[in-house]
Amino acid sequence: MAGVVQQSSRSGMTILGIAIGVASFVAVLGVTASANGQISDEFLKVEATQITVTPRIGGSVSEPLFVDDADSRVSQIDGVTAAGRWWNVPGVTISVNPPSIDPGSSQPPLLAVTPGYFDLVGAEVSSGRTFDAFHENQPVAVIGEKLAGDLGIDTVADQPVVVLNNLRFTVIGVVDDTTGSSAALTSVIIPAGFARSNFDAPGQRETMVVATEVGASKAVAEQLPLALNPAELTAYQIVPPPKPTVVKDRVNSSTQALFFALAGICVLVSGVGIANVSLLGVIARTREIALRRSLGALPRHIAQQFLGESAVRGLLGGLLGTALAMASVTIIALSQQWTAVIEPWSLVAGPVMGVAIGSIAGLYPAIRATRIEPVEAFRQ
Repeated sequence: MAGVVQQSSRSGMTILGIAIGVASFVAVLGVTASANGQISDEFLKVEATQITVTPRIGGSVSEPLFVDDADSRVSQIDGVTAAGRWWNVPGVTISVNPPSIDPGSSQPPLLAVTPGYFDLVGAEVSSGRTFDAFHENQPVAVIGEKLAGDLGIDTVADQPVVVLNNLRFTVIGVVDDTTGSSAALTSVIIPAGFARSNFDAPGQRETMVVATEVGASKAVAEQLPLALNPAELTAYQIVPPPKPTVVKDRVNSSTQALFFALAGICVLVSGVGIANVSLLGVIARTREIALRRSLGALPRHIAQQFLGESAVRGLLGGLLGTALAMASVTIIALSQQWTAVIEPWSLVAGPVMGVAIGSIAGLYPAIRATRIEPVEAFRQ
């Protein structure tokens, strides 16, 4: 300890270098664990939340379709948070009055949906409202904000009209944001009941999406056939959401590999810097080493002295670095609104790593010190 205290400035720089290296490594462990925990939470939120239901081709019913109250039936199942149906209506020419879409340009999509569709995609309106069951058979439409800009519709206060195959639809709402599918932002959306009566029947194109609570999709999927058509349980194809466990594990592994590589680089740079400082310390203390040798100290005594000093500096740097890392992980987690995750073993790994870095970095300077000859040193 005397050598560490006497060389306070050099020891301080060495301890600081070790602290930075250890703090980088331990902080990476904490940030990686916190990030992976957040990734797991996000995957859990997505996992098993949406089930897709479509009429099954080749069933005993020639062309099984959804009953009118299908959404209501499904919504009564425990664990269901939203249910809606939709399909793309083909072959419809869309314009406004007066026309603002070039007849030669590509037509925007036309979606026929049930009211539950807006809950599924988390639609938010900037003007007006979405339609509900009351509008099921009325010529009303909701359009996306991007399409509204193309059509020159800023507000629905003056009841703008879109024309679909010579049928006039009053625009009652403009969707400006969604939390799910972005198709609503670029489409004309009309009630499914009116579309079924005035345009081609959807047939196999009609799709139902059922949103569930986390972890409830399996139970809900098993009950859907009975709720939709108890007389023909195979009339619909139930497609539960894929399990994202494999993707989650791969993302976690990739994140860990990247962060550990960065931490390794920080530790390597720190070790090289510490070795250089230790080597300068040996050069500066050449006469001291020569005096000790002339008084009878053996080379191993000199090596033990320098390795011991390096180990003490490493321990102090490891303790300081661990404390800095804990504070950094906590601050980062709070700023990102994550749950800070700190592995208990990393609290021990930090000081141990500091000792290891200090000892390894001080190994060559210690060997260099043992090779100093007293006579040559005093001549310099």
